Parts: sequence; structure tokens; C-alpha cells
Amino acid sequence: MNFCYKNVTFLKVFILNYTMNKINNEDIITKILEKHFLHIKKLKEISKKRYLYKKLAKIVKEKEYFLGITGLRGIGKTILLLQLTDEFNGIYFSADDRELRGVDLYDIIKTLADAGYKKIFIDEIHNKPNWDSDLKSIYDENIAYIVFTGSSSIKIKELKADLSRRVVIEHLKPASFREWLSIKKDIKLPLLSLNKIIKNKVNLTRKYGYIHRYIDEYYRYGGVLYKAKTDFYKTILSTIEMIAIKDLSIIKEIDPDIEENFFKILYLVAVSKPLELSYSKFGNALDKNKVWIMRFLADVEKTEVLRRIYPCGKGIKMVRREAKYYLPFPYRYSLCSSLNITPNIGSLREEFFINHINCCYLKTKDIATADFKVNNATFEIGGKNKNKNSDYIIIDGLDTSQNKIPLFLFGMLY
Repeated sequence: MNFCYKNVTFLKVFILNYTMNKINNEDIITKILEKHFLHIKKLKEISKKRYLYKKLAKIVKEKEYFLGITGLRGIGKTILLLQLTDEFNGIYFSADDRELRGVDLYDIIKTLADAGYKKIFIDEIHNKPNWDSDLKSIYDENIAYIVFTGSSSIKIKELKADLSRRVVIEHLKPASFREWLSIKKDIKLPLLSLNKIIKNKVNLTRKYGYIHRYIDEYYRYGGVLYKAKTDFYKTILSTIEMIAIKDLSIIKEIDPDIEENFFKILYLVAVSKPLELSYSKFGNALDKNKVWIMRFLADVEKTEVLRRIYPCGKGIKMVRREAKYYLPFPYRYSLCSSLNITPNIGSLREEFFINHINCCYLKTKDIATADFKVNNATFEIGGKNKNKNSDYIIIDGLDTSQNKIPLFLFGMLY
């Protein structure tokens, strides 16, 4: 009797679980669709598209590879993903949705695909365990076409070789000065090359010099596309806190001081001039040794809230010299605002330059040389009385005499 009773009980549990799984699948589809429609509805208020949109749309149209989009938190990846979802009649969901916790990514995608949704756009995919192996299975079994985002490129950059052959990864940069003006001020500007800026600086300044008046506003509110409202900087600080909690936790063991150390690093950068910082100064502030600081800075840099510009050179000589430390816009203003101090204008000017172009730095403690080198040209950034031995002096103004070039023109490089 007991044996039969247990068998019957087991059978009831099996049937109950089967029924619940079937209901759960229906619930998954319903919950995802409800939120999908709400998000798509919000797109009616947004007509502008980011600079990367056309390239991404081409990849989605070809459907040869899955598409992954990485980039700093808060720069518009979700909107970009929703716009792609809308154009290609796909279905959108966020992998960090609380109502989808405990459900494997593979099962969610399979459920949607079985219901007829074959183009699936997933936000914050790195929040799902084993997302990379699940994507591999989805691709190999030809279940659906996937486009996804990850606020931190930490894990996505570490894709295993077998998955990297199935996925194209594209990186979204913060909004450039040119793109920010287009989206926030409805000012249309052409895309310039460095060579064109150097050769046509006079004509370009005469034609587009009116946008120079917006550069200070870009220092304060640029890079991201949030509305500039009363709690703007609080929103940025909340984003930074989210990066500390979510993104760094991916690469660091559980550490009760990780958030505090993360903010200490960023505050030090925000209130210092780029060349004032060193491993020893970071170490003193955090009470950590040089090896720990070097590893932690590498981890912080992977979240993209910190950018290190390395000295020009090769091999050991380059590695031994200290980097210069910068932040994306508008992080310096946001962090300084919370301390009621004004950011150093020289740091902001350099930040504007390095955030729009790839370069290395030349200045050393012993010799005052040009600030940066791009290809074979040297550039000194700042105001008056700069080093005249540089190939070009980049000024925060409109003077184009001699070897001077207005800084704002470099904001049109992408």
C-alpha cells in the first residue's frame, strides 16, 4: 500500500509539475509581450538614432551572425536595441527582469521561438548564468536569431573561441559632441577626419564656430543622453553605483569594500589633474599595495568608467611609465558636483580630446613636451601660453592663427 501510495503521489507531483511548466511557459510569453509593447510604445517619443545604428541594422538584416552590443551603462544601448527590435519586428526582453529570475536563457528563447518569435532582442544578457553556452546552443540548433546588449563588456570580451565565431561584437561609444548636438540641440553637422580638420581649420571654424558656445554644456551634460534636469548628477552617480555593484561583481570576488574602493578611485581621478596620479598615490588613498592597485585599476578600466592613456613608446619603456587617467563625460562634473567643487578646466579639455580620438601621451615629469601624439603629429591641449614646439596647439576658443586649432572641431570626428 505504501509503495503504491508513493507511486501515486509521485505521479501526481509529476503531472502537477508538467502542468505548472506549461503554465509558466505561457506566463513567460505573456509577461515578455506586455513589457515589450510598453517599451516599444516609448519609442514614439524618440526619433533620432545613434551613430552606430546603420551598421548594426545591416548586420541584423544579413542574419549571418548573432549581434552583441557593448558599452558603458547609460549611453543609450537599450533605446538602440528597441529601435532595432521595432524595425525588424522582433521581440524584446531584459535578462535582468525580476519576473524572469530562475528561468534559463535557453528556455526563455526556446519558449518564444516555439510561439513564433524568431527574432529576439535581449537587454543586459550578462545577467543570465551560462548565457554564452546557451547562445551557442541556440545558434547551433538554429532556434532563433539573437541580438543582445551588455552594459559591461567585461564578460562579453572574454567570449570563448567557439562562440566568437558565431557572434559579432560591436562597441557603442558615449555620444560625441557632434552626436550630442544632433540629438539634444537638433544641430546637423558633418563627420570630419583628422586630416580635414588640420587642412581646413580656418574654413571649418568660420562655418561651424557657432557650436563652440555649447562646449561647456557638453562638459557638464555630454556623453549621455539623459535630460538635463535637477537630479541629473544624482542619476549619473546612481549609474556609477550600479556599475560598482553589478559590473565589478562579475570579475571580483565578493568584497564588502569594493564599492567604496571603486568610488575612491573615481573621486581621485575627478579632483586631480591627469598626470598627478600614480600607483603610489592610489595605494596611499586605498591603503593597498602596488600590485593590488594595478589589478584593480585594470578591472575598473574594463567597466569603461575609467580610461587610461598610455605613454608613447614600445615594450618595457612604455609599461614602466605611469598612465594618465580620464573619465567619460559627464562623470568628472558629476563627481565634483557631489563634493561642491569645480572641475579643473585643463582636465576637461584633455578629456574632450582623448574621448574623441585615439592617442598616446608624451609629457614626462622632466621634460615639458606636447600633451599627445596622434600618428606622427603632436598636439598640445589648453589655453594660452602653450608649448610652441608642438605641431599643433589645440585651444578652447576660435583662434586659427599659426598652428592653433579650435578644440570643438575634434568633437566632430565621430
